[in-house]
Amino acid sequence: MTTPDTQVPAATAWRAIQWGFVALFGSGAAVHTFLALSTPDSYDGFADAALFDWTHDAWQQIFMAHPTAWALLLAAAELTIAVLLVKSPRIGYVAVIIFHLALMLFGWGFWLWSVPALAFAVPAAIHAFHEQRRPALGA
Repeated sequence: MTTPDTQVPAATAWRAIQWGFVALFGSGAAVHTFLALSTPDSYDGFADAALFDWTHDAWQQIFMAHPTAWALLLAAAELTIAVLLVKSPRIGYVAVIIFHLALMLFGWGFWLWSVPALAFAVPAAIHAFHEQRRPALGA
């Protein structure tokens, strides 16, 4: 049973969510950099279960035409999201949400990851937008 003495302060929970996403996207950038430089062909089957043919076709025709370059761009995008979450959380959370919604185009399996991630990202984004509107103390 939780009591007021054992509850985690809301600010701590929001900060944990934020830093969790920073770690997730920062490590994602590292993984994509490694894959891009070591085994770029590992991205070949990524869109095989895509929900729409155009998603699969675009992946094969665009991404897989130059997988190293696109994977490095993906790594840069993920690193940018991580930095935005620290420097401008509102923009960072919007990017997190867009990223996960786009990921869902690649098949139902990605929904198993994206829906829970969005269950944290959407409320965190709403919180970040409310925090930004709140006037500074003493102002």
